[in-house]
Amino acid sequence: MAELVAKRYAGALFEVAQEDNNLQPVREEMDFIGECLKENKDFEKLLNTPLIKSSEKKEVLTNIFKDKVSVEVLNFLYILVDKRRTRDLQEIIKEFSKMADASKNMVEAVAITAFPLEQETLLKLQVQLSMASGKNVKLNNKVEEEVIGGVLIKMGDKVIDGTLKNRLGQMKQQLSQVIL
Repeated sequence: MAELVAKRYAGALFEVAQEDNNLQPVREEMDFIGECLKENKDFEKLLNTPLIKSSEKKEVLTNIFKDKVSVEVLNFLYILVDKRRTRDLQEIIKEFSKMADASKNMVEAVAITAFPLEQETLLKLQVQLSMASGKNVKLNNKVEEEVIGGVLIKMGDKVIDGTLKNRLGQMKQQLSQVIL
């Protein structure tokens, strides 16, 4: 349900930003708001608590973001407060970013490895993924020790599993099917 709500609100903001030809500035403002929420959990709690009136929440938003975001984005935040959808704000920001990327034929991807990839290797992998997908891929590296070796790539709704853990699992399955 929260994902559906996030897509609906992000879609509305996306349409307005696209009509006004200010998609990139709105995206930067939404990313800024997302960073503010991540850095200050008390601020996020304040926006989500039902104990504080909507008018007081709007006043706080105005004081914080008045000179930092556009009127459209500030009004969007007011709507979220009025509709009691501030709990979904982080998800709305993610969905908005996805829509903005899709409009530029971009996609974010994550390369999960056991050790950090060197910048040169990361760039080569990014180029290969861009060529294979036909999209401009923005690749980030995430380190997870349980990968053991190899790389797990998550790009949109696609997963490319080239990890040692996956290969060992496949070998185990193949060996279990061998009849002696």
